[in-house]
Amino acid sequence: MSSRSRLILLPGYTEDQRIFATLRPLLPPFAQVLALELEEEFAHWRPAGRPTVVELARHLAARHGVGPADVVIGHSMGGWIAAHLKQHTGATAILLSSFTDQAKIVSAIRSPRWLGLVAFTGLVQNRYINQYFKRRYPHDESRALHAQFVDGMGRLRRRYVHQQLQVLFAPVPPLTAQPELRLHSRGDTVVRPPDEPYVELPGDHFAHYFYPERAAQAICNLLGDRRA
Repeated sequence: MSSRSRLILLPGYTEDQRIFATLRPLLPPFAQVLALELEEEFAHWRPAGRPTVVELARHLAARHGVGPADVVIGHSMGGWIAAHLKQHTGATAILLSSFTDQAKIVSAIRSPRWLGLVAFTGLVQNRYINQYFKRRYPHDESRALHAQFVDGMGRLRRRYVHQQLQVLFAPVPPLTAQPELRLHSRGDTVVRPPDEPYVELPGDHFAHYFYPERAAQAICNLLGDRRA
C-alpha cells in the first residue's frame, strides 16, 4: 500500500470523529486523511428513493472521488458503509466492531418503517429514554464514551437520525466483495462478532478506542503486507 494513498475515516451511528481520537495517531502515514463527519455528508445526500447504504456509498464515492487506492476505516455503521465503498470502488476496507450482515446488529426493532416512525417522532432522541439506555449500558470501561454520544443525540436533526437508521436496516443485496480486515471484540453487545475471520480485540463495541495499539498493529500489518 503506497504512502500516497488516502485514508478515509467513517464514524458510526450518532458518532463523530472523536471515535478515532486514540487510533488515528498510531496509523501509518498517508498522503491525505479525510475524516468525514456523517452529519455533514448526509446533509449533502439527496437519495431519490429510500435511503440505503448502497445509495450512500455511491454518493460518497462520487462526492470524494473514492477509488481503489484509498483505504477506508469505519467503526460500526461506518464499517458497513466502508464495506459498500469497497464493493462500489475497490477501495481497501477495514471494519472496526462492524458487520457485513445486518442480522449481526443487536436490535429489538428491525423494520425500516417502524424505525422511521421512531426517528420522526423523536422517540430515539427522547432525554428520558436515553437516560434509561445509559443506565442499562453494561460496560464500565466505555460507559463515559458511550454517554457522550448518547447525550449528543438531542441536537441531531430528525431527518439525519432517520437516514442513519435506514442505512443500518434497509434491505440491500448481499455483498460480493469482502473487507480486507475485520477487528472485533467478543464482548461487543451492539454488533455480534462476524462469522468470517477477524482479529480479536479486548473490550467491547469501542475496543479500538481503548486498545488502539492492538488495533493499529493489525492495521499496520495489513497495510505493510500490501505495500511489500
